[in-house]
Order: sequence, then C-alpha cells, then structure tokens
Amino acid sequence: MKLMREDSSAMAAKGFERSIAGKSKDDPNEVWVAVTWDTSERYYANADSPEQSADYERMRALLTADPEWHDCDVLAEDSA
Repeated sequence: MKLMREDSSAMAAKGFERSIAGKSKDDPNEVWVAVTWDTSERYYANADSPEQSADYERMRALLTADPEWHDCDVLAEDSA
C-alpha cells in the first residue's frame, strides 16, 4: 500500500485519478485494488511505459503470486 501511495502523486500528472483497495473477508492475504484514470488512452499509455513496468516489478516482488487484471469502463461513480 505504501508503494501505491508513493506512485499515485507522480501519476496524477499522467491522468491517474484515484485508487481504492480492499481486503477479502475470506482470505486476509487477498487484496483487491480498483483504479480510475481520466481516459483509457492515458491508462494504457501508462501501463505500457517502462516506468510503470519498473514500478510493477517493485510491487510484484512483495506478492506471493501474479495479480489478476480485469480492465473495465466506469459506468458510474458515487461519492459521499
């Protein structure tokens, strides 16, 4: 989580908007993260960048298995 927070401020200039993380109630070692970007194009440009690849490798070293990725389009956002 600390690495994600460090990266988010630098990524805001690239279109990153926000992330939400949650821990599974069934498996305390399973974490889900959802992120939003201002455009799909900027999201995929970041995903394909060498900088993001290096950031991913730093985060991946902390995980016990490869993460699953599920890309989607945001249909609605509601905040309090």
